[in-house]
Amino acid sequence: MTRANSSIPPLEWPSLPDDAARFAWFRAVISAYADLWAGHVTMPKLTPATQGAVSQAEARIGCTLPGALRRYHLEIGTLQLAEHLCALENDAPIPIQPLFDAFPGLVERGLSEREDVLAKQMVVFSDYLGNGNMFCFHGSTGAVFYFDHDTDPALTFFASDINSYLEALMIKMLADVHEQEEAGEDLLVERFGRALVSKWMY
Repeated sequence: MTRANSSIPPLEWPSLPDDAARFAWFRAVISAYADLWAGHVTMPKLTPATQGAVSQAEARIGCTLPGALRRYHLEIGTLQLAEHLCALENDAPIPIQPLFDAFPGLVERGLSEREDVLAKQMVVFSDYLGNGNMFCFHGSTGAVFYFDHDTDPALTFFASDINSYLEALMIKMLADVHEQEEAGEDLLVERFGRALVSKWMY
């Protein structure tokens, strides 16, 4: 780690009075995490997207990106974090796309009618470590769901908005930076509950 410890955000849920404060915190956390991976091929880099790229992605998936995700791609755009955010471009290795396109085997899962209706509304925006589990947003409400590719339930409600997921991801990254994995997990459990965190991380 090359930066002075005083410039690294503490491992805690910060007070975020508005989106300006929230995105400033995102940048600070990503910068600290980038220092951790300095020189590595997966070192996070700020790569803001163009409005045109966002619009093309929205046209392709048939819905608008939730406001926080749209802003994240326009202002920050970093994909290589503690988890891999999906790219706007369809030809990327892991693009933002409907869940049924990202995981075609879902048609053989034996979903209930309710689950099938819900799954058809899901758009994948984050790939959890490439193991087949993914985070999705609801195309109409923007709510975040965790997709488990092999364990029921297939879809678990995570949060009402993308900001909650991004904030949780920042805590995971800060836990790595501070080398306090257990403390980071405790913070996540405090906000999301043990059952949800266990399904997500284990």
